[in-house]
Amino acid sequence: MKATETLSLLVGVLFLGCAACSAPRPEPAPIVEEHHLAIEGHPITLRRSKALDEIAQIEEDRAANDGDEARLISLLSHDDVVVQRRAIVALGRLPYPDFGRETTEALCALLDEPDVRIGAAFALGLRGDPLAAGVLAAYLNDVDPAMRARAVEAASRLDDPSVHRDVLVALRDADLSVKIEAALATARWDPKADNANDVDRALLDTLRPYRIERGDARTTRTAIEAELVWRILFALSRRGSLLGRGAFLEYGDSDVPLERLFAVRGLARLDADDQLVASAVSALSSTDWRIAYEATVALGRFKDPSSLDALLELITPETAHPSVHVRVGVLAALGEFEGEAKRTLPALRAGLANLEVAVRNAALVSMVRTIPAEDAVQTLERFVTREDPFTRLGVVQAAAKLPAQQAVAFLRRMATDSNRLVATSAVSALGEHLESEVRVVLHEFLQHADNGMRLAAIGALQNAPDSSDAPFLMQAFETSTGDISGEIASSVIESLGRTPTAARAQEFVRAALVDKRPYVRSVAQRVLAKSFGAELAVNHVPPLPEQRQVPLPGRDFPAWTKNPLVEISTTRGNMVFELFPAEAPKHVFNFVRLATHGEYDGLTFHRVVPDFVVQGGDYRGDGNGGRPALSNALRHEFGPRKYVRGSLGMPRNADVDSGGSQIFITHRPTPHLDGRYTIFGELLTGGDVLDQIQVGDRILSMRTLDAK
Repeated sequence: MKATETLSLLVGVLFLGCAACSAPRPEPAPIVEEHHLAIEGHPITLRRSKALDEIAQIEEDRAANDGDEARLISLLSHDDVVVQRRAIVALGRLPYPDFGRETTEALCALLDEPDVRIGAAFALGLRGDPLAAGVLAAYLNDVDPAMRARAVEAASRLDDPSVHRDVLVALRDADLSVKIEAALATARWDPKADNANDVDRALLDTLRPYRIERGDARTTRTAIEAELVWRILFALSRRGSLLGRGAFLEYGDSDVPLERLFAVRGLARLDADDQLVASAVSALSSTDWRIAYEATVALGRFKDPSSLDALLELITPETAHPSVHVRVGVLAALGEFEGEAKRTLPALRAGLANLEVAVRNAALVSMVRTIPAEDAVQTLERFVTREDPFTRLGVVQAAAKLPAQQAVAFLRRMATDSNRLVATSAVSALGEHLESEVRVVLHEFLQHADNGMRLAAIGALQNAPDSSDAPFLMQAFETSTGDISGEIASSVIESLGRTPTAARAQEFVRAALVDKRPYVRSVAQRVLAKSFGAELAVNHVPPLPEQRQVPLPGRDFPAWTKNPLVEISTTRGNMVFELFPAEAPKHVFNFVRLATHGEYDGLTFHRVVPDFVVQGGDYRGDGNGGRPALSNALRHEFGPRKYVRGSLGMPRNADVDSGGSQIFITHRPTPHLDGRYTIFGELLTGGDVLDQIQVGDRILSMRTLDAK
């Protein structure tokens, strides 16, 4: 198979027997988008049968129903290959170690079956059972490059150094798609491991044939070679590789956006020198706002005064960068330049007068870091009573940078704010100043009427655990009900594990082994073993008497023949997304049901991380709400599709089966999210709108564009 064909197979939909989908669309251009007058989703087939419906129900109940593992294994021998593939998907999503040897061995036995082997390999990687390590290693040399690529990805997710060595060999594979998976694999490994330098050298050796410059000539790379290059740079960057310095400098001048983007991110992880500063300054002039933004982050970390003029130029009215994210990045960087107040303060004062809240908040945080504490307090007082809650959120973020005494006074005040996002953010920030007085205040918040405030207090106390927290944490566990209560419970168990000598801590955690919530039980099991040395068998609780409703095509949502399209209208403009009901049927059903019932109308984008994601759709507005259409939290639907620019994903907490009503959209490829967060859609048009969204912007409405 040709390399380009292998890559398409690799990133396309390789599983889900209920569907036949095309490979994903190419990544949209980073800045300029074409808005098509007529667009439509890819053709799909959504099948129904007694066996497929049964699998869907088993998967919906997977955390509570122990006996269904055997039924799924029996369906692997079904005479319909579609049923076999769907059973493989469901088995791969059974959590390890709750479901152990039997599931893993059943999947391993399929690695030689032509019609299902690639899906079985992915499922083994998703489970992460070390038992599969030796078996997967045997397929790293398979004759089929698509199988080698999937085996590399799966093996890299297992915590087995010997298999990791075999994965490194795949960097020399003749097929580029296999090399791509091997490069991404290294980003999952501990960058401080004993073999870290060997891993980095292997990445650099793989990169060498694609160097930009050889003498005076530039090397021409094919599109698929460029796909490999940026992934190597991504891995080196994520690993914080010191050995990658030369590559970061070289590709910091690349004319391929993703190559330059990850090169700049990589050099920002290193200690500053003249060459690194010059490379970051050069990147400020990129026409891709994401690259320019990452350059501001790098220069803020370098703190080299010689870069100030270049930064200030991007927020000077006559030469200001068109992207608000870049301007925010500049203002945030200015707060890092100690001793340069004479040059930075005029720009920060101008930022405080800006009409865009993201710009104003960035200026406010940097201003507080730059001027004396007494002056900073007076500055914050100008904004603390503003009607806009996102301006008050900026006050919280800035107040956290004050000296402890002033910070605590401001944050306690903001913790009583009427806006949930402001109040919970203030409580979380109190965790940065955990003196005895603050700890008492956080203990009080553990009994707050709002679960979001309780959860924020738990997180704040985790910054410096103390045995005195235990009674209040236990009380929060016992008295929390409704939305977020499950996350409160699991967080309490985690916190008790950090103070194992506290009275009743072990007894309390042990009692959680029979909690009705599966994830709480699994956390209790892990904490008992890790913090208390109690090696116990996995404790399963009988299934709940009520069966969770599972949405099915043709019954609960249309049996679409093409992927449905949804238009999201925002205060910045409209975006159109193609949804993937064949890959993530529950998430698509949930999203369409909420969207068509107006549940998103008027909700905010409460979180925007430039060059990463925009996130919104929370009915609470603080990032804690997760009210799904059928009241039950969504089981994850992880699959082999990769996160690209414009991917529509489902936020969750530490529990992988905690999807709800929120959404996030990626600014760029984010390989570290692959196989960890459900993807249920992808941007078709409106990339320019995505690039403009700021914290506080709103979703006006949503509508489906077709229902075929």
